[in-house]
Amino acid sequence: MKQMRGLMVAVAVATCGALVQAQDVPPLPALTVHAAPTGAQQSANAEPLTSACSFTFTVAGAQNSFLRYCVTANGNITSFISPAGNDQIAQGTIGEGYGICDTSTGTSYFDYADFGDSGNWGSTSVLTASPSMIKLARTTLDGAWTLTQTITKVSGPSPSAKVQMALKNNSGIAKEAFLVRYADVDPSNSNATGDFTESFDSSVFSAWGYANLVSGKPSIGLKITQLGTISPASIPFSFEGIDQNTPFGPDPCNPVGNFGGLQPSVDGSIEMLWVEILNPHQQGTVTAKYEMF
Repeated sequence: MKQMRGLMVAVAVATCGALVQAQDVPPLPALTVHAAPTGAQQSANAEPLTSACSFTFTVAGAQNSFLRYCVTANGNITSFISPAGNDQIAQGTIGEGYGICDTSTGTSYFDYADFGDSGNWGSTSVLTASPSMIKLARTTLDGAWTLTQTITKVSGPSPSAKVQMALKNNSGIAKEAFLVRYADVDPSNSNATGDFTESFDSSVFSAWGYANLVSGKPSIGLKITQLGTISPASIPFSFEGIDQNTPFGPDPCNPVGNFGGLQPSVDGSIEMLWVEILNPHQQGTVTAKYEMF
């Protein structure tokens, strides 16, 4: 069924109100289950890499109606506490962030907190900050792309962190881009046996990981889910939830290289992939959310 999901994405875009004909939807990379890698996929650790909290957001509540997460100065979510007392990211090496592939040049740009960055980003600017949201912008060193992130807390009985990513093509030619959002899911219960043993899976709209039931502790997990369509709706785009068989962040130009399918008892991670075709100086905005389950 995993190999059929690219077609399902095209159908979903055509039937969910997007003003794009199905034949204009950019194809997704083929999903093929790969063996677990033996080492880190990325080794770049150029400054200004950080996993330190700069902005903290809290939704008051009890158990799973509680949420506290923090965002770094570069727009990484490096702690996600929900339900109360259970951090789903800030365990061991912290990995969460974003990546771009310029398919016209094969250039990757990424920042995955403790799991490294590509070293080809400019500095991050804070555009807006409030008790409920943070908006940051960052341009690649070559000036080709600008990524603007708006991360907003969503209150209520099932709180979440909404992540909106606006990618702008700064060049004078139309380009296809892969845009990814990645998280190394490590629920606090998952290291009860001295490692991070979890289970992972994905669908077209979501990817998720959760702690296995060990030592009588409850199993909890973290999920990323695509929301709505791209803005403006005339931009050709497609999307895919991907579970990885490694905790390391993906190469944005090979975003499905660590796809694992249903994975019981591994130390994995989750990813949301978007494929966009942007005209010169055009910006496309996609949205996802992180929530516990």
